[in-house]
Amino acid sequence: MAFFDDSELNELKIERMIFHLVGPKNGLVKLEEVNPGEFESFFVDRIRSVNGGLPYAFSDASSTRERLGRIASNGGLFQEESEKLAEDFQSHHGGTAAEGAILLFVLKAKATRSFALLKYDDETVVAYDLKDGSGGRKTVSLEAIQRTFVQNKAALQKAALIKLTDKGGELTVLDRRNQQKVAQYFEAFLGARQTLSDAELTKKLVDVTRKVIGDNPELVDGEVVKELTKRTYDAASGGGRIDSEDQRSFLETVVGHKLADDNALLGKFNRALSVERISGVPMKLVPDQVKGPKTLYYKTANGIEIRVPNEFRALIEKTDDGMIVIHDKLVVETDDPN
Repeated sequence: MAFFDDSELNELKIERMIFHLVGPKNGLVKLEEVNPGEFESFFVDRIRSVNGGLPYAFSDASSTRERLGRIASNGGLFQEESEKLAEDFQSHHGGTAAEGAILLFVLKAKATRSFALLKYDDETVVAYDLKDGSGGRKTVSLEAIQRTFVQNKAALQKAALIKLTDKGGELTVLDRRNQQKVAQYFEAFLGARQTLSDAELTKKLVDVTRKVIGDNPELVDGEVVKELTKRTYDAASGGGRIDSEDQRSFLETVVGHKLADDNALLGKFNRALSVERISGVPMKLVPDQVKGPKTLYYKTANGIEIRVPNEFRALIEKTDDGMIVIHDKLVVETDDPN
């Protein structure tokens, strides 16, 4: 679900920041708290980029929950508890994991405080400096910088946004390597479990799509409304993965074409996802809980109602002049007092 709403995103500020270096090569290197200063907007933008993730809940035995709770109760423990968090992360870090940094932020949006935990992988970049040369030219010197925080989303590998509550906490967790399934070691570090299965997320996505189109039939072609149950079921049954920034792809599959960014149906769809708290949630499409069409319903101009089991839909012919023909052998004909 989207962790911060739009107003919170706009007001998001960093109150405190620290990071420690982790990885199998150089081990844990503890660092002191740092003021982001002029780079605050850079890190806030990185935090905003993971606003959509998988909904999680802390387990009762989560040490991460306990450490963040101590920081929330006593700000003087920020340095000490952040180091313990880094030690915990390092202990769960596999031998093949990339060198990088684990960052801890205390955030404020409106009156609400929250936390962000980010794992950044190191990326080597080449910096260059220009100096005056001869003949009006410039000379350039190159320098490789191995420990960097870059804008590239791929470098921000793991992320968790956390709000502590009396019952534990609300989390959204994102893994860039596989948005639909967070790495086990990161789950173990957080001491948290996913609250909704892929099957449950798929059903919610299908239900939202059916309601939005059903409530706004004028925004789609008539055939989409007629076959809405079948189209949404087929789209879910097709499987595949939907990442945190591409939920619209499911709606576009159902309506049969791409939608412009300012499309009215897309706007209603996005708002409905937010209401259901699955906006930006990545998922693997699993239709186990999605019901397909059982019956086709027809109503003629004279009010005649016809229901046809879905498995016999091929027996119904719709002619060019709007008539329907049932290609089946009549077995019983009788009047019905009901």
